[in-house]
Amino acid sequence: MNDDPRRLSALIVNYNSGAFAVRCVESLIDEWAREGRDPAKLEIVLIDNASPQDEGVHLAAVEAAGVRVIRSPENLGYAGGMNRCFAETNGGPEDVVAILNPDLFFMPGNIRTLMDYLATHRECGVVAPRATIDPEGLLSLPKNPLPTIFEEMRVLAAQVSPSFCRAYSRRRLRHALPWWASEEPLVTDMLSGCCLFLRREVVSRLPALMDERYPLYYEDTDLFRSLDELGLTVVQHTGTTILHHWSRSSGFGETFLGEPMRRYQISRYEYFTKFYGPLGWMTVRVLDRLSRIWPSKLSHRAMHPLELIGDVADPPELRFPRACRFVLEVALRPNWQLAVGILGEGDRWRCPDRVWEWFFNVEYFVRAVDVDTGELLGAWAFRKTSPGRVEPLRPDEIRAMRGARPQEAAS
Repeated sequence: MNDDPRRLSALIVNYNSGAFAVRCVESLIDEWAREGRDPAKLEIVLIDNASPQDEGVHLAAVEAAGVRVIRSPENLGYAGGMNRCFAETNGGPEDVVAILNPDLFFMPGNIRTLMDYLATHRECGVVAPRATIDPEGLLSLPKNPLPTIFEEMRVLAAQVSPSFCRAYSRRRLRHALPWWASEEPLVTDMLSGCCLFLRREVVSRLPALMDERYPLYYEDTDLFRSLDELGLTVVQHTGTTILHHWSRSSGFGETFLGEPMRRYQISRYEYFTKFYGPLGWMTVRVLDRLSRIWPSKLSHRAMHPLELIGDVADPPELRFPRACRFVLEVALRPNWQLAVGILGEGDRWRCPDRVWEWFFNVEYFVRAVDVDTGELLGAWAFRKTSPGRVEPLRPDEIRAMRGARPQEAAS
């Protein structure tokens, strides 16, 4: 039995993601057991934020696993939901609080590594694992830049000018490569908010766990800036990996439009007003207006000449002019401003079938860059016609991936 006296309070906000939330809870409980920790020292609180879909079966399943479930009659927003969950927990200053998206899956070893890092690095305010969107750990999510007025200007310039876009892309890739390649913890200014570990005493130094003025998005960015103001570091522990099924609640592309977009825009203006005052609010308003009036066909122009592959059901093989160490960037737009990264070596690449199924059924833009020289090796466009996976990992897949049941590994 692990004699670590610390408790972990895991907080989850669910919205139409019940099937994923069940797997998230199961993986957390299983990993806690794999590490030989006392079950009484793990508390999980999940709030259902008035999901329009019927989540009853899934909520009953997590309740049966020992989770404290809150059924909110209204959508409190992500920050409001997290604060409501935190209010239901207790613990001492050295205990740990985990802010979790429901569409996560815990890989072996992450809990111990993240909790131990917090214990041995008193200057750390929050630590997060590397996030991948497939069980093989091939498709790594990018480093998000900290939203600032200058960053917003750079993004708009990159949208309207191919030359600015290429310059912005080179800068972004320089920051992303260590994010994808390093095995050592990286001190940063911005993390993905999908999986965050904090000491409870750090939370006690904040006005609230999360600022409820943000109905969706920016609440995590606000948290990172607040920790920085306290003189605490924000750390990406690239030696750990979490599976993030990605955008299962808010959606992406056209499914993001509507209520998620409305809440995002509110949060965006609240954030820039809070940290930059009236100037920030006005600047973002002007930039948004310029972005809307600029023709979308121009703002979504390809940054590089593309090889058009067309519709594909199976993963295409991408060939390079020579063998080298490369990074592939996969995006939904041909300016690659937001792209997942894949590191490899050779003169070609074909997506493994077990990873291909996790690609959504949409159009993709892929480019390959020589890691050592920065040279563009090629750029391609294709549309995946075979269905993308919409369900979480099955129990048999989990057992195959781990190689043994948690109770077998802990015995």
